[in-house]
Amino acid sequence: MPNENPPLPPKLQAVLLRLAAGAEHLNMTRAVKLPYLVDVVATRVLGRRITEGTHQAWEKGVVTSEVWHYLDKQGEDSPILRVEPIPWSEEKKVVAVAEEHPEALTPEEARIVDFVVDQFSGIQAGDLGRMTKFMNPDIQSWGNNHAADLGIDAFDRMSEEYQEMAREAASYTLDRLRQTSTLLHDVEDAVA
Repeated sequence: MPNENPPLPPKLQAVLLRLAAGAEHLNMTRAVKLPYLVDVVATRVLGRRITEGTHQAWEKGVVTSEVWHYLDKQGEDSPILRVEPIPWSEEKKVVAVAEEHPEALTPEEARIVDFVVDQFSGIQAGDLGRMTKFMNPDIQSWGNNHAADLGIDAFDRMSEEYQEMAREAASYTLDRLRQTSTLLHDVEDAVA
């Protein structure tokens, strides 16, 4: 008997079906993270969100909570999406079982989902998690379920330039700074 879990909001269901149809390989990680990117892009382009999902700061990046809970509970018994094991992997893939209803997304919304598929569906799981973390520098403690940023700053932080700068900044540890810094003996030398 399938686990009882509330159905996904209609727009979120439509977004997931379109992601599953468009992505070459939609795994669980991408399925729970890409709806966040859809809403970030939609907020920038349309001035509003699409998915009706709750995007939260989980330990490994931003996760759309409803998607995780739905796929985790429904798994193989979902009438719209099926979660299947990937041989020789701990990862699972998400496959569309139902057809997307053409009226579920406006043409503009569908283009945004397709853009996210084209730009971000090939990113490795760990990199996608780091990307969403870099998009939310105000979150100090990951795994606390704080709401993720959907504003213009989050959109700007999606850029490759920002992501590269954030990766470089994150690589500087205190030990690395000690190795590459010059010890100052006099404050006036630093100011001069």
